[in-house]
Amino acid sequence: MTPALRKAFEQHRTERAEELFEIADILDRERLTPNSEPIRRAASQCKAGFRKDDAREYWGFDIADLHINLENQRHLRPRSAVMDQCAGVLSVTVEEYVPDAEEAVGRSYELLRQANVDFHLDAYQDIAGEIHNVRAAWHLDTHLYANESDHGVHPRFHFQVGGEGLDAIDADIRGILMPEAPRLACAPFDGILAVDFVLAHYCGDQWSLLKDLMPSYLRLRKSPIQRYWLPYFRTLAEGIGNLDAVPGGGDAHALLPNIFCGE
Repeated sequence: MTPALRKAFEQHRTERAEELFEIADILDRERLTPNSEPIRRAASQCKAGFRKDDAREYWGFDIADLHINLENQRHLRPRSAVMDQCAGVLSVTVEEYVPDAEEAVGRSYELLRQANVDFHLDAYQDIAGEIHNVRAAWHLDTHLYANESDHGVHPRFHFQVGGEGLDAIDADIRGILMPEAPRLACAPFDGILAVDFVLAHYCGDQWSLLKDLMPSYLRLRKSPIQRYWLPYFRTLAEGIGNLDAVPGGGDAHALLPNIFCGE
């Protein structure tokens, strides 16, 4: 690693840590979490040493079981479900390969080794005086390998309802069928974007106040949006726009396997 690359890369990791510390401060200040330590520990991991897989070195962080205080949710199913001071539980794993050139530092989702997000929230039903727990769960998963399989297409980053978050109550589930499909193609999240996604969907009133009245919150979201989403959607747009020239869809095919065209 050249001195210039090392300097740029270390600055990038420092900025990622600062982003996480800042979102932790916001959650504390707005009383959106009972404990921001999972994010603060993740921020400290940003400057830890490298790990290595069979291909190359990588670094990353984990936000483990961050509790977020949720607003009351509307249109619940079953209608008899009760949410009493409900908290959602968010976990985020981000792993990025070490860049091999200064211009590659922090510029694209293509360095992502894993960008996994898991979320669940619990409620209960009171049926004839007997309490039954119910749970909603979803995750954003990373699939780095061949897109086609016996189990259907796998977009590089995909969103699924259900998953391992339901394992703890699997024996108690009644009246629902949750297959793996569909896996919805989704732009990747990091820690900031994952927290923002949960706030936007489950804490709408508070999220509106943050984005309307706190310029620092909008600024905090800007870097990861440009870091991941700009090249992600550019790749999709270029793949769709050049199907005649690149019939297989090129790089876009891995992100959304439905993008392909015959000769």
